[in-house]
Amino acid sequence: MPLVIFVDDSETALASTRMVTSSMPIEVKQYTEAQTALAEIQAGMTPDLIITDLNMPVMNGFEFLAEIRKHPTTKRTPTLMLTTETKDEMKAQGKALGLTGWIVKPFNPAQLKQAITRVLRLS
Repeated sequence: MPLVIFVDDSETALASTRMVTSSMPIEVKQYTEAQTALAEIQAGMTPDLIITDLNMPVMNGFEFLAEIRKHPTTKRTPTLMLTTETKDEMKAQGKALGLTGWIVKPFNPAQLKQAITRVLRLS
């Protein structure tokens, strides 16, 4: 079963993603701090998809993305940014760091489900 990790400092956002993914054939792990998710990746966790918020304390989504791209197991892992940010320059910065896609909050549950299904090639 594919492993999808969500990184977001908002418990409300994580609860929303839990509701959306509960019926999907995936394993989900959620983190409120990017540095905790990064530590688990460095310790050997290999997610099939990473979905992260941009605006978080301590380590933001771009910093997290830059760090996971340095790690051999997550160098090419599909990564989606789930954020309130909509500026094109932010999206360009994410793309330059190897971001796969951008989903704007508040997200449409069907849109998130479709993005996960498409990236993981679920039927």
